[in-house]
Amino acid sequence: MADFRLDNGLRVLGAPTQGLPLVSARLNLNAGSANDPMGKPGGASMTAALLTQGTTTKSAPEIATAIEQLGASIGAGSGADFTNVYANAPKDVFGQTLILMADLVRNPTFAAEELERQQSQTLDGLRVALSQPGSIAAQSVGRVIYGAAPYGAPGSGTLTSIPALTRDDVAVFHSDRFRPSQATLVFSGDVTPAEARALADEAFGDWRDAGPAPAAVDKAGQALAPRVVVVDQPGAGQAAVIAAIRGVKRTDADYFPLTLGNTLLGGGFSSRLNQEIRIKRGLSYGARSSVGAQQDVGVFTAATQTKNETATEVADLILAEVGKLGTTPATEAELAPRRAALIGGFGRSLETVDGLGGLVANLALYDLPMSDLADYAGRVRSVTPQQVEAAFAGHLPTDQASLVIVGDASKFIDGLRAKYPNVEVIPLTELNLDSATLK
Repeated sequence: MADFRLDNGLRVLGAPTQGLPLVSARLNLNAGSANDPMGKPGGASMTAALLTQGTTTKSAPEIATAIEQLGASIGAGSGADFTNVYANAPKDVFGQTLILMADLVRNPTFAAEELERQQSQTLDGLRVALSQPGSIAAQSVGRVIYGAAPYGAPGSGTLTSIPALTRDDVAVFHSDRFRPSQATLVFSGDVTPAEARALADEAFGDWRDAGPAPAAVDKAGQALAPRVVVVDQPGAGQAAVIAAIRGVKRTDADYFPLTLGNTLLGGGFSSRLNQEIRIKRGLSYGARSSVGAQQDVGVFTAATQTKNETATEVADLILAEVGKLGTTPATEAELAPRRAALIGGFGRSLETVDGLGGLVANLALYDLPMSDLADYAGRVRSVTPQQVEAAFAGHLPTDQASLVIVGDASKFIDGLRAKYPNVEVIPLTELNLDSATLK
């Protein structure tokens, strides 16, 4: 595997594969929603969405036509920690595709009419999301766990922040955060190390940082006291229930035990949460959980939707199942198929050009060694039931869990209040996602 830096600091990784004449590139930038300007969530996602909507030499329709004529795909998206720009194309046109991708990354115009169109689409999406209990709960969890810290704000923005974003906000975010010295370019597919160097040099060799890098951000902030929050949505057909616990960084030594334990807890139809809540009791169509590891301390969540009347019962069942993993070792018979599923999924990703590129990029993002690719199966196999138990006990104690329940509170609040006297009830009409407290 190739691993080198251009003179401008851009790290370049090449992961060649045999087989199809396809090449994939991913450019990952240190520009996530945790870097949004204070009080203006949605900046990173807006910047990423606008990259394909016009450069200094091409309009949005011209970009779309060029991508289509090349038979390529080019796009961008952002998460909490990073923005990712990708390009996939047949080998014979990949050089042209990468030049086009570089133009989008380096020379976006952020035209006023494109910004307005994107704001309008984003607001439409947010309004729909804020009518659905599951989406409301998911958007609220960040504030409950992180409060005013950058990870707390909704990455997609809010009904207040999106209209307030200006072209200047987006342009400044771009010039501050899109810099070669804090970016990684990953090639995968039918590409040799020499080709990777030549391609990177041609498309990005003369790219330069604009001024000094912005200061590092404390993304997760201090741990907060657990909260039990009900967002009251009268007339809601169902209640969404999320249990959330401040979790781990992606680089934590317990990442593998937690990941394996999580597949047993909430990864698929036969998981413990699904068995307990859906199959045994018929209280939901499905329950799931996520380790949620990030660059800084992520948030573990376990979530489902149920009838309003059974919201409290389901919250208890979720916490009980999380707790069991930290107090009783899982059996080898339970973990064996989970190991096989994790290793099999990883292996399938390695077999596709884009999947391999994604895995390599992921390691680079978290400053993990590339040897982790070869070590993955061994590390999953070596996790013991005792390590899973210790990891859940140490990182995910249920007495530190917060609960977020969104639904028709009149149907469950009395039972919930009996268990949690300090439950906070926030009417949906008063929910404020711009506020650290949601109020």
